[in-house]
Amino acid sequence: MADTQELAKGYTFVNNTQYDAGLFLLQRLGVQAGMLVLDVGCGPGNLTSYLADLVGNNGKVVGIDPSKERIDIALKLATPNLSFHVGVAEDLSSFESESFDIVFINSTLHWVQDQPLALREAARVLKPGGRVGISGGSGDYLTAQERIKEDVLSRQPYRKYPEESPPKFLKQRELESLIDNAGFSKRDIVINKIVKSAKDADAMIDWLDTSSSGKTYGGIPLDLRPKARAEMKKEWDKLVTDDGIHMDMELLVTVATK
Repeated sequence: MADTQELAKGYTFVNNTQYDAGLFLLQRLGVQAGMLVLDVGCGPGNLTSYLADLVGNNGKVVGIDPSKERIDIALKLATPNLSFHVGVAEDLSSFESESFDIVFINSTLHWVQDQPLALREAARVLKPGGRVGISGGSGDYLTAQERIKEDVLSRQPYRKYPEESPPKFLKQRELESLIDNAGFSKRDIVINKIVKSAKDADAMIDWLDTSSSGKTYGGIPLDLRPKARAEMKKEWDKLVTDDGIHMDMELLVTVATK
């Protein structure tokens, strides 16, 4: 299912978890005034706009995202030092080699289908000594959202509709290998343990749906999705406490130097 204006707009109201994860990454990345930064998977651009504030008028930030709907929202934030374009991580051919100081990849890499190519492209567009920063879910840790999605979509009739481009959460050892093979000379990886909170099951599913551009339901047809959502809600309801749902997550946070 392609992204929609409704999902893209909805994401702007619920993306605080991804925003905070990005701030944690930025603390380790060392973005400075005057730098040239590429934000890969920028979404609606609110964190990209913050990056533009960090680099100042003498710097420049470019945000790309495969979703035209999210770029349309981001374009409203454009300034002389901040621009947005539709684009994918695997093809940065519109940018010259060695043209950026920083490549920022937050809450995005698990959706990239050719992750080795994406990291090679990030290395190509970085200047010597430039850094890539990556934050995303760890494949070494199974979250409640993955468990519930796998459980529900394995049932009939949903199992007849396999997901075409499922997310791939890399394990730390896999990520280390991809970074090394992409040509980075140094890397540092830490685990960021966070808790995603939502007031109830519907709020959690809404966050998952807008965050994934509608991929919460895998490859099942639109007419079956309300039924699948109801079954997912039933599973999430089991995790509701007096103050909502609290889902533990582990993020791999990487800074690698070219």
